[in-house]
Amino acid sequence: MRNSLKANVRHAYCVSTGMVLGGSPADRIIVRAGSLSLDEAADLYRAYAARILIDGEAAESLALAEARRAARRIGALDEYGATRRAAVRAWRAALPQEQGPWLFVGRAISNAAGAVYIQGALDRDVYQLLIGPWRQAIGMLTPVGPGADASQRLIGSRS
Repeated sequence: MRNSLKANVRHAYCVSTGMVLGGSPADRIIVRAGSLSLDEAADLYRAYAARILIDGEAAESLALAEARRAARRIGALDEYGATRRAAVRAWRAALPQEQGPWLFVGRAISNAAGAVYIQGALDRDVYQLLIGPWRQAIGMLTPVGPGADASQRLIGSRS
């Protein structure tokens, strides 16, 4: 496995930023999903709703089917599914008590975590469709500063 879903793997966690230090991009989304504020969840809701209105639910369904095919092709289907479920579990554990459109937000979080987990195997357009709402509302959570690996600063960049 390429991320912390493997049993007993631990990463350093920065309390002030809510980031997993040295973790994979999917790890950082999972950790961040567990600490979203109500305002951030609302931003993610709006970004995801806009994506659905612009591209349609059929485009999302096709993108998710392509992501599953890509994960199967690279032998990571189980890990891809586990990454998506871990992201939603982190969000559900942190759900505010207020009523809200939280299932919709969970779908956006799950799409983002799954997409970054298999990013190299996805077509650019499929990747952008799945990660777009998260990137728009939250960003890419790239580590910077001393100790940040140069390749990690380019997360989300595709050549």
